[in-house]
Amino acid sequence: MFIKFLFNSSIFSLLFLAVFLFNAYIIQAPSIGIILLIVYLVVYGWNTGGIVARQETGPARWWIGCLTLLSCISIVLTIAYYIAFIPKELVIILILLTPPFVDILHKRIGGLSIFEKFHNVWKEHAHHIGRGVLFSISIILLLGVLFISKLVNSSITDAVRSPWDRIDVSVLVIMGILLILLFGLLARGRERALTLIATSFILFLFISLVLFAFPIGYGFDSFIHQATERYLAEFGTITPKPFYYIGQYALTLFFHHGFQLPVSIVDAYLVPILTAILLPSAWYTAAVHITGKKRLAMLTLTGLFLIPLSSFIVTTPQALANLWTLLLILASAPYVFAAERPRLFFFGLIALTTLAIHPIAGLPAMLYFALLSTDPERAPAKWQAFSKFIFGSIVIITSVILPMSFLINAWMSKQQLSIKWDAMNPIHILSGLNFSLFFENKFSPFLDFVYLYGRNAFFILLLVSFCAWWMYRKDIPKRTRAILWMIVALTINYLIMKTAIDFTFLINYERLNYAQRLVPLITFFLVPFFILGLGHFLLNLRNRPLSLNAATIVLLCAFALSAFYMTYPRHDAYETNRGFNVSAHDQAAVRLVEDWAEGKPYVSLANQSVSAAAIEQIGFRYYGSLFFYPIPTGEPLYQFFLKMNETPTREIAQEALNLVPMHGDVDTLFYFVNSYWWDSQRIIETAKTTADDWRSINNGAVYAFRYNLK
Repeated sequence: MFIKFLFNSSIFSLLFLAVFLFNAYIIQAPSIGIILLIVYLVVYGWNTGGIVARQETGPARWWIGCLTLLSCISIVLTIAYYIAFIPKELVIILILLTPPFVDILHKRIGGLSIFEKFHNVWKEHAHHIGRGVLFSISIILLLGVLFISKLVNSSITDAVRSPWDRIDVSVLVIMGILLILLFGLLARGRERALTLIATSFILFLFISLVLFAFPIGYGFDSFIHQATERYLAEFGTITPKPFYYIGQYALTLFFHHGFQLPVSIVDAYLVPILTAILLPSAWYTAAVHITGKKRLAMLTLTGLFLIPLSSFIVTTPQALANLWTLLLILASAPYVFAAERPRLFFFGLIALTTLAIHPIAGLPAMLYFALLSTDPERAPAKWQAFSKFIFGSIVIITSVILPMSFLINAWMSKQQLSIKWDAMNPIHILSGLNFSLFFENKFSPFLDFVYLYGRNAFFILLLVSFCAWWMYRKDIPKRTRAILWMIVALTINYLIMKTAIDFTFLINYERLNYAQRLVPLITFFLVPFFILGLGHFLLNLRNRPLSLNAATIVLLCAFALSAFYMTYPRHDAYETNRGFNVSAHDQAAVRLVEDWAEGKPYVSLANQSVSAAAIEQIGFRYYGSLFFYPIPTGEPLYQFFLKMNETPTREIAQEALNLVPMHGDVDTLFYFVNSYWWDSQRIIETAKTTADDWRSINNGAVYAFRYNLK
């Protein structure tokens, strides 16, 4: 009787809201907030899925509902930001309104609520799970804990080029065993709910290496975004208001204000956690509709670990937007491949949220939604010609949308961006394609195999996808042309941005960065055909000898382990990463200079790791529009930092100081040199002769030089 009482939706919602308000205004405990957040996403994600996709059951209903719920929240808070600001009270109101609003709509539409499902499961006899499966799951959990503990114990706080420089090789061994166990469960094809949970767990481990190994944080952009989120959490808005990234900031503030989670924790875990819990279910749902077989769909989840996942290792707006784009593509599979009624509202909501998060993924997502909405097959006969015209026009716009958006943005922001008109001919543009396969031998069996797969991974996915399309081209619906045209259009965007657009406001080694961001997006649009091809290949193995099936699983595990190694920056015989992580030495240098300045304004010249540490330690400090540390992307101070690295002089320091609007009262400049910088010893000795004073931080890990200028 008590269980039946508890499973009543109205009673449960009242209890949830009571505990939520108690925690939001009295206790404010993050631990309780995590429990409330899990309940919120599980319960109301499920019920929202019943509203949006009532024909779906199980994991499909939940992930669609959860994605809809998060997207609605992101859009509402983004609108509030642009109208005024994002107050804590608005977040509280959104959470308070969710239970009654979702419950009312769900009851009107009908269908099994999650409370009814729990009640039925409670009354049913327990499903028998084989001992082998339980043993495998237990080993996965134990190895997962060991995996995390090894990463935490690594605790990389000094400057390294690659996490593999510090992480023990046993981490690779553990991941290899985890993948073998998981792929074995996927091959079994039963206990699908349990196997999906195991897939999510291992996927989280797969993309969380830097999350656990770098306690300070990893990358550069993430520090900027996290500092912005902390500012927004305190003040609700920021001036001037950026046109980008608000979709991510809105979600971060939602989890922070609503569930009392620290901004730093939310920001660090946002993309890895959402990727891990949403992507496997979305992949499985799409695979069911593409292959038509649930057991085969489970087996295709092996392919999830073969696509590029490096976007999801650190929370950034680009990473979150990439995730939303991939989820949109997978969500469209039932319509594109199985002729189900299109959920245009759902597609449009996801696309709009992606645009609010980041335009590089958002614009293609919006145009993909436009292609799905204007499919000529859905148009009445008398409107066929007009519909084809609209569809073709959208394809043309999509083919040049990103280069045009960069040009418009550069014109509006007065950034230096130019077009290489001589490179606009088709022959030169097509030269940007590189069809050569990678093969090299460094006499290291592990690395040779890893790079043989890793450097050719895109072409392998492309080949599998093309073969699938070719074999099934007469059977698959014409609606798949929306995906095919997106692949073609994004490839054109990539080639134009790589060959004809000169991002002169960026430093040399980052000028191809924006073009390279399109490669994962192109790969994501290949995923439905990759699932089709992988499913076809695995289906043909069904009646083959057991040894061949086992060898295939082992080979797929080897590919996935190679992808795991390639997901992170590398410093080995094949490749040398140019960047360094933010270190404890950088933080110490920033704090020392801040104390050394004695409260007086100053400008600094430093590399991006020290600048990221300054943003993390101090926050935002501007003199007019000039940030007091150099940011490589489009900031003039960084050019003076590079000049100082050639030969540190007081004249260069003075020129940098002259960038301060109207010179103000800023007459102090600090110049940082990290010991790992090329030719650092010569630079340090020269700077000692030109600076007014200098300090060595942490036994010479970083040097700080002070220039007092009038």
